[in-house]
Amino acid sequence: MNFKNTLMKLTVVFALGFSHVSSADSVDTAFRFCDALDATGLLSKPCKVSGWNMSIDVSIDTTSSEARSICQGIAAQAGSSFDSGWKVRIYSPYSSENTIAQCRL
Repeated sequence: MNFKNTLMKLTVVFALGFSHVSSADSVDTAFRFCDALDATGLLSKPCKVSGWNMSIDVSIDTTSSEARSICQGIAAQAGSSFDSGWKVRIYSPYSSENTIAQCRL
């Protein structure tokens, strides 16, 4: 997987219309975000949303250092789209269900 292309595709997801939302809309925005990420074809597994954990869980076949950069790029683009406390958690298919990167949105 080409890291720069991955980060660019994920950044474009946010440029397509994710803007500041109210508290009631954070879960809905998270599901729309997941749908957009799934549509990129870059994920190893379908994106998942947990309203209880205030998280978006993404599985990408990448290294932990690249995952941290991807995570930071996502957070920089999407931060104002979510209420405080929301986070994106990135997993690898090889991480035994452990996160390889996590950032606050």
